[in-house]
Amino acid sequence: MSDIDWGQGTYESTAADLAPAARELVAAARIQPGEHVVDVGAGTGNAALLAADLGARVTAVEPADRLRAVIQANTGDRDVTSVNGTAAAIPLPDASVDVLLSNFAVIFAPDPQAAAAEFARVATPTGRVLLTSWVPGGFDEVIGILVRTVREVTGSGEAMEGRIDWHDPKALSELFAPFGFEVSATVHELSFRASSAAEYWSTRMAQHPLGVATFPLLEKAGRLEEVRGLVLEKIAEKWTHPGGGIELPARYLLAVAAR
Repeated sequence: MSDIDWGQGTYESTAADLAPAARELVAAARIQPGEHVVDVGAGTGNAALLAADLGARVTAVEPADRLRAVIQANTGDRDVTSVNGTAAAIPLPDASVDVLLSNFAVIFAPDPQAAAAEFARVATPTGRVLLTSWVPGGFDEVIGILVRTVREVTGSGEAMEGRIDWHDPKALSELFAPFGFEVSATVHELSFRASSAAEYWSTRMAQHPLGVATFPLLEKAGRLEEVRGLVLEKIAEKWTHPGGGIELPARYLLAVAAR
């Protein structure tokens, strides 16, 4: 699922849900005016625009053409440049970046080792890397239903070999240590709200790039309604308020790798 086109669907809804985490990420980076900040997998520019508001010179690295256009439309007079690239192919010179940010983005990199090497290449000798990743449970349980079924349908389970647990500080330390980084991490929380489980399915999951990419596969295999039923049942059972609204809890790791 690393070849998802994140410009499909309406990622803007997801970006709005993730805005609180972007604020925590940027705050933890302690960005100084004039620093060169790179937002890897920038999406709609949540973190990039916040960093620019602090006086940074920002490069938003985003492979989806449509999302780069969204970033530029929202940039205004901020010092933000959007470029086409990925975590393993950042189009910038060696040792040119003070801060690398990635808000729930590098976790989708098909080759974590290549991504870490690329982050290390572009980082200055005192550069720092900050990323967020989902901690299992809550919201992750819902997405897990979809992902597991897609793997069953496509037979792609083995393709996950070689990945790392991005939410595991030990795994991150082992990933970045060869490049001279020490990793520290804290766990944070946010929540996703909707008027009902059905509304969450239609506005978040069905319109999310992951849903746009995988729902046709599930429908062809005759599994889409099964997945929908399991998702709605899970949400209704665990996260529906008496009045009918839902609130899905989500825990995430905020990791800082510094030299």
